[in-house]
Amino acid sequence: MTKAARIQRRLENEIALLSATIGLTDRNVPTFVNHDGASPFMLVGGNGVFCYLALERGKLCFERSTRDPDELLYWAFDDVTADVALEWTNEQHLVGEEHLAAKWKRRATLLHALDPEWAKRWRAELVEALGPEGEHHLVPTLPPPPLVLDIPEPPAEPVPLPTRRRRWWHLLVD
Repeated sequence: MTKAARIQRRLENEIALLSATIGLTDRNVPTFVNHDGASPFMLVGGNGVFCYLALERGKLCFERSTRDPDELLYWAFDDVTADVALEWTNEQHLVGEEHLAAKWKRRATLLHALDPEWAKRWRAELVEALGPEGEHHLVPTLPPPPLVLDIPEPPAEPVPLPTRRRRWWHLLVD
């Protein structure tokens, strides 16, 4: 097995744990498979570079590269939590500022459940993107309330919360 394949396998295990923590369904779990349709996916290069990209009809929509596996995971879960938070908020039938505030609060809660540092980073990026005239009163405070999943039936076995095990990265990444 190549070094890139070993790293990808470790990342897939980490993604599975993180996804279970916030109750992601298969269609929302970050993947290494290109589904086209501007759906983001990840690549592990043999040269120690990780890519997060999307293709639409074979044409590149965007691409980010890093040598930090945690950065790759942040990008993937930042996107995923945006989609999941929007879906959840739409189900609440909120409108206007209530919709936006609820969406941001849910996203902060999801990211915080994955990694509190990711939630802090996302919040800082949001505040910066809003600029001085933005709707800062809608930005959630941290830490958010504990995550309560909307799972109709509890899983057969409780899903343990993962502990961020970043220490293995140095074993596989130059």
